[in-house]
Amino acid sequence: MTAPLPSDNGEYRVIRQDSANLDAQEQEELERLDVTLFRIDRTLELPIGTQLKGQIEYGIGLGVIRPGQRLPTVRDLAERLCISPVTVGQVYAELKRGGVLRGRTGAGTFVADLLTGWPAPDARGSEIQSSIDALVTHARSLGLSTSEVLGLVSACMESGGLSVPSPSVMVVGNFIQTTIAYCQQMERLSEGKVRFLPTTITRLQTSPSERQRVNLCQLAVTFAHRRSEVARMLPGLGVAVITFIPSMETRMKLAQIDPGSRVVLVVINPEFAGSMKAGVEQFAPHITTPAVVIIDTPECEERMKSADVIVYATGADDLGLKFPAESVNFEYQHTPNPHDVNRLIAELTARQP
Repeated sequence: MTAPLPSDNGEYRVIRQDSANLDAQEQEELERLDVTLFRIDRTLELPIGTQLKGQIEYGIGLGVIRPGQRLPTVRDLAERLCISPVTVGQVYAELKRGGVLRGRTGAGTFVADLLTGWPAPDARGSEIQSSIDALVTHARSLGLSTSEVLGLVSACMESGGLSVPSPSVMVVGNFIQTTIAYCQQMERLSEGKVRFLPTTITRLQTSPSERQRVNLCQLAVTFAHRRSEVARMLPGLGVAVITFIPSMETRMKLAQIDPGSRVVLVVINPEFAGSMKAGVEQFAPHITTPAVVIIDTPECEERMKSADVIVYATGADDLGLKFPAESVNFEYQHTPNPHDVNRLIAELTARQP
């Protein structure tokens, strides 16, 4: 696992919880990404490039692909998957433009340090300066002198009675109910030390009041594939990424599917179809090959009519997906990775005065 720690010059570095005290050879093995993680499912009616891009983003989101790991070369991955090097190169280039990957001249392509989300010190300093400006303006309107204002501030700081609010984190998701659930899970881990405020990208785009809530926060967190988008929307606020893992409830439900059941997987984002299918097959290896359909397509409704079990992506029910009455259905649900959340909480509380 990884987490950002400050260095003496105010920049941020990433440490790996599972890579401390490793020698050079072991570290190189840790950072080399296993090419067998990737696969192309030719039974899916999805472009090969879309599948590959989704597997990289989904792998980062689940913590399977870690910051700092080196990806296979374009040629090696193309040969492994029996696809065109042009396709691999296009996917790498697109993910580099989005900030998910980065290139090192002569060294290869690496996963970006997506957990380093803290803003530069001057960004937070400018926020304090704005508060000071507002205080001075208000004090002048009341006719207070400079010495009177300084005396009030000094007395408040030294009284020991100054209430320091818990740090707040803006959690930016895709669907509000799901994001609320994520925040509740993270607050349980926090035990009141950190507040997690749920929002969505759509709300930030359309609601001025939602954007104002950003002023309450020290940090924002979101998914790996949405980080650059959220960072553009929230300039001046650090944006970090935490990983998500399939929930225990989901794993148990998958393991309990009767062998021979006709299973249909309903996905929202086509690029994640291959990864969701691979995850279901991992936790339910006893079922026959599940069918994968995209929500809001004629094929989706027809496939579900003949399904014994329907497993749907998070948010599908929010989008109005209707299930046949006789089918068993449940969400392929994720939960915030507790290791990432605990390290985030420790970092935030350590910065408290």
